[in-house]
Amino acid sequence: MEFYPVLLVFHIVFAVIWLADVPVHFFLSGFIAKNKNKAGYKKMIYAWLKMINLTGIIGMSGVLVTGIILTIIIPFYSFFQFNGNHWLTTKQIIALIIIFIVGFNIIPIGRKIRIAIENDLENNSAMSEELEKNAGKISNLAKVVTVLVFINFLLAVTHRFLPGS
Repeated sequence: MEFYPVLLVFHIVFAVIWLADVPVHFFLSGFIAKNKNKAGYKKMIYAWLKMINLTGIIGMSGVLVTGIILTIIIPFYSFFQFNGNHWLTTKQIIALIIIFIVGFNIIPIGRKIRIAIENDLENNSAMSEELEKNAGKISNLAKVVTVLVFINFLLAVTHRFLPGS
């Protein structure tokens, strides 16, 4: 239990890193949309993918590891405890949804886009329709993940104000 404060601080820091993706995503995706088919367009998409990948890996991995450890070491928390700590159960279910979206959608699509752009990065030709469509998919999925992360953050911050917490 003496590690609890340290783990909690790390958990919060990783959550903030993950939430830092929110302004970056919205700023860069808006900037990219305004500069569609201009010089450097593919490089902007490539940089955007790298940024959401980096914040996602650090934030998601850190939150998952520290969250699992916190749930294990705190005696009144458990995994998917449906008869108590509803806020934590909700956070755990949302985390599974995020893992599914990231693991089975964002990562494979992002990998395809990054490989295609890496193979043709210096060419200033327009991106193919398929790459444009996939970039739009990732952008929309990243927005969904961002909303889910923000909901989890709000549940963590406000759970003390909920009845039965």
